[in-house]
Amino acid sequence: MSPDSFGDVPVPARCTGIGAAWMEHARPCTLLNAAQYAVDLAQGEPCVVVGHSTGGAIAATAAFAFPDQVRGLLLIDSGPDMRGHTAVASMLEELSDPVQDEVLIRHARRNVPAGSPEAWIDAMVDYARRVGGDVAAEVLADQAATDLRTHGTLPRLPVEVFHGGLDPKRSPDDAAAWRDVFPRARVVVDEAVGHTPQLEAPLAVGAALDRLIERVRSAGLPG
Repeated sequence: MSPDSFGDVPVPARCTGIGAAWMEHARPCTLLNAAQYAVDLAQGEPCVVVGHSTGGAIAATAAFAFPDQVRGLLLIDSGPDMRGHTAVASMLEELSDPVQDEVLIRHARRNVPAGSPEAWIDAMVDYARRVGGDVAAEVLADQAATDLRTHGTLPRLPVEVFHGGLDPKRSPDDAAAWRDVFPRARVVVDEAVGHTPQLEAPLAVGAALDRLIERVRSAGLPG
């Protein structure tokens, strides 16, 4: 999904939001290279990192790789490993280029509840066509081979976890498992939302981002 999917999420006051199109720029497209690309966009300034799905694993990787710069995380519909992911095996089998449109459409529809705007589906399919299946397979394979628990813990890092209770790919157990890595993680499950809260409930995601920024500032951390 394009970072444009966050377009309706309100940015907290006195903050600047930067979309990180890591699928277009990180080569090879690994969690670490994507994390490097995203954090570099802040040009050395302290930042919080927001990550959805695979982006959540990238955001967590950034927190370990760049602890002097990453001040907090918002992790959306993700988890520290992919053991509970219901679609990764089939996705890896189907993502060799050229990927057929019916495959892209099917996966796009699983991202959002039935009856969602067709414009969302069209945007996901258009972006998937543009970046290509090989790039997606590369980063998904790296994510599938990674358990972020092996990185240790960051017990003082402010982390907000927002998860859709209707997500067919990731369960609330995946969301709660982030506490194994980030003991201060606050987990919110919205039972009315699916896999892509930034599209389905942008104001709720914005509220989670507000909570994160307040926690960062209350801890006296620049960001």
